Amino acid sequence: MPTKAAQVRASGSPVYVIAGFLGSGKTTLLKRALAHELERGIKPAVLMNEFGEVDVDGALLHDHPRSNDIELQSLLSGCICCDLSGAFTEKVGHLLKKTQGAPLFVETTGLADTGQVVVGIEKALAQHSARARLASVIVMVDAPRFLKLGAYWPAADDHLKQADTVVLNKLDQIDDRQAALVERRVRSVNPAARIVRAIHADVPIDRLLERPAGRRVAQIVTGTIKESTAGYRSGSFKILRPFEPDRLGRWLRRYQRSVVRLKGYVRVQGRQGMQEVQWVMGSLSIAPYQGVKQSQAKIVVIGRRVAWQRFLEGLERCLVWPRRRVVRRRPAGKRVSQ
Repeated sequence: MPTKAAQVRASGSPVYVIAGFLGSGKTTLLKRALAHELERGIKPAVLMNEFGEVDVDGALLHDHPRSNDIELQSLLSGCICCDLSGAFTEKVGHLLKKTQGAPLFVETTGLADTGQVVVGIEKALAQHSARARLASVIVMVDAPRFLKLGAYWPAADDHLKQADTVVLNKLDQIDDRQAALVERRVRSVNPAARIVRAIHADVPIDRLLERPAGRRVAQIVTGTIKESTAGYRSGSFKILRPFEPDRLGRWLRRYQRSVVRLKGYVRVQGRQGMQEVQWVMGSLSIAPYQGVKQSQAKIVVIGRRVAWQRFLEGLERCLVWPRRRVVRRRPAGKRVSQ
């Protein structure tokens, strides 16, 4: 019978993102997850991001009694969602080679934009797709302080929108009424997320690390939306996968009364190189991009009374995704089909 380690190597590395604001309990949860994997006979990997120049959390992990069984890398003096993206991709690749299928845990700095972190991970994994997959985004919530976060951290809601699982931590510091209020607030931002309650980040790790049944694909259309003149708004977005052109045309036609302009350069299924895409009130054109070489696909969208969340979700459905292989088990002696 195959060992646990052999089974892990065969399935590829699951990548878990542990995010949350400063002091929410990310490192405590990470230590519990690592202990769980080590007890299973698995040697996990960790990529930690510290905003400062001193690796305090990394030092805590080095003090672990089995620290030699943990492959640890750190990124200091910056945030992986912006100025450390190149180093981040390199370190992810290094860790995936080292782990050979064991889990990789990415703990972000508390100031990180989780959406941008997820995009960065998708880019890194695109280069190592045979060895890894984004398994889950876990966001820690400091329950006693969460409702105050909006006053000094406007990105709190965006943080939650990326989560597959939200851990409401430090519930021993508030009463049931306050806990219910925090949970309702979380559900109003991300109704699809699984919510787990905890004290000192003590949660059933098996449950936390299982792949969510309905896990959505990580957000790969990402950017910002700004107010413009005469009621129009513009959005600038990065696109990490090629478009399926017919599907894109059909989706844009549904918005021809609200999206008046879309332009940019993207990758398109069946075409070589970057393509220039133009949409003007009902008309879509795609042609080879002749400008300065671009490594990142980007578009600008201008519209009025656009349901932006729904529009962007539809754009994601216009992208080309790898086909999943489905294997059906047959009784012994019969052919296995795909």
